[in-house]
Amino acid sequence: MKYLVLLTPAAGKKVEDIAPHMVPEIKAVWESYNNGVLREFYFSASPPVVTLIYEVADEATLHSELDRLPMIQEHLLDRQVVALGPFVQFQALFDKSLLGPA
Repeated sequence: MKYLVLLTPAAGKKVEDIAPHMVPEIKAVWESYNNGVLREFYFSASPPVVTLIYEVADEATLHSELDRLPMIQEHLLDRQVVALGPFVQFQALFDKSLLGPA
């Protein structure tokens, strides 16, 4: 299953709190990427958001992966997880009952 993960600084945390953990964090992200569970990663500076796309068996496995990240362990980042699925709305293109009157 595919998951979108948004990581944002925890309440009250500043760049100064996070900076010393950057190298271990990036190494952990690289390890997940090399292991094939982390598929994509992005960063937005303002507001600061790290976006990760994981592909794992289930949400428990995902949280296990996230719990290995040093900044999560140090409670420096909050996480938001969104399970991604197929875009079933395409069904409207082919299901005549959903089209309404012509």
